[in-house]
Order: sequence, then structure tokens, then C-alpha cells
Amino acid sequence: MSTSNVFPPSTDPLAEAGPVKDAVRPVRVTSAMTLSENPEAPAQPAVITIVPGYRPSILARTLEMHMDCYYPRYGWGRECEAVFSQALGDLLARLNKPMNQVWSAVSTTPTRDSQGTVTERIVGAVYIDGECSKMDGVARLRFFIVDESTRGLGVGKKLFETAMEFVRETNFHECQLSTLSDLTVARRLYEAAGFKEAGENWVEGLGKGHWQMNYIWRRSDEPKQA
Repeated sequence: MSTSNVFPPSTDPLAEAGPVKDAVRPVRVTSAMTLSENPEAPAQPAVITIVPGYRPSILARTLEMHMDCYYPRYGWGRECEAVFSQALGDLLARLNKPMNQVWSAVSTTPTRDSQGTVTERIVGAVYIDGECSKMDGVARLRFFIVDESTRGLGVGKKLFETAMEFVRETNFHECQLSTLSDLTVARRLYEAAGFKEAGENWVEGLGKGHWQMNYIWRRSDEPKQA
């Protein structure tokens, strides 16, 4: 296996969405008015929207979704949670700067009460960090994750596309990310968006060691618009 030092492991603990289904199913939308008129109606499907910016508990939910993914799959526990929580806290503190941003996939579920109230839950997240590379014009896509319950709905794909739209509009000329070699479906998502492999390196410190695959998107590689 080849190795690369393009992405020093200390700059970004691995943050990956896990497999994102290729098929995209539309999210069903049902008005709360229908529920309030008929309290006996069965529970309605949630509406999932992509929301930019900080939301209360975004750190906790991002961390929880990562641990729900990585602990059963790789056995990453205490060490992983400690590293991820520290890195997330650092990034969260810098979200007030225009080169950094987060997007949440928020699931809104109407309740059955007569007030038409709803419950909200973060079911996905992705961050763009415009500072961690310490290079002008270079962003890093980090902590991309979706809840197991939303896999196959196209939520991960929409989060990823929204983050990359920000990268383009903010005039970054390069975006980096890291993933695990066995997450082939997610890798196909990145490659379809123009990311290219930039080597791999062995990473320890999250529990069991792993091969980290690195990807780079460059604006200069994109087709020129007529």
C-alpha cells in the first residue's frame, strides 16, 4: 500500500459518513394540519431538511452518530470518543468565521396533539473547515455522518452536495477529506464529485489502527463552463 503525508493524521481524526446508498428516495411531506384534525391518525413520516449553521446539541449529536457507526463496526470506543470530542469542540468554537460552516440534516416529525407541534432531531451533519490545513484557499470536509435510520434516503448525498456548493462559492481552490478504505460506496460518492485519491497512511490513536485514504478535490480539475 502506498502512503502519503498530504494529510497528517493529527490534523483530522477520521470522520466519515459510512456507506451512503446510491439510490435516492424522495422525502415524504405531510402537513401538521392533517394530524391536528385527526388525532387518531397513525404517525406521519418525518420531513428532513438541510439547515446551515450552529444548532444546539450539534456537537453531541455529531459525536453520537459517529460512535454509533464506528464502535459496532471497528470497536473504536474511549480513545475515539475523546479524540473526536476534542476536535469537534475546536471546530465548533471557530464556526463564527466565514470560512468554516456546518450543515445539519434535521428530521421534523409532527405530533398528534391539537397544537400542531413538531419534534426535531439532527440525523446528519457535515462540516467544512477552512483553517485546519493552514493553507490559503484549502478547505477540509470533516465529520460527515448520517444516522443509520436515514441511510438510503439520499440525506448523505444532499449534505455532501450542499457542503461542496459552499466550497465553490467561498472560492476555495482545493478541498481535502479522509475516509476508510473499506467504505467503498462513500468513496464512489466522492470520486463522482471529482475527488481524486491522494495516497493513504496508517493511523493509530482511535483504538484499532486503520488505513486512512486521502482524497483531494481541485477547482482546476473541474470542467470549464462555456
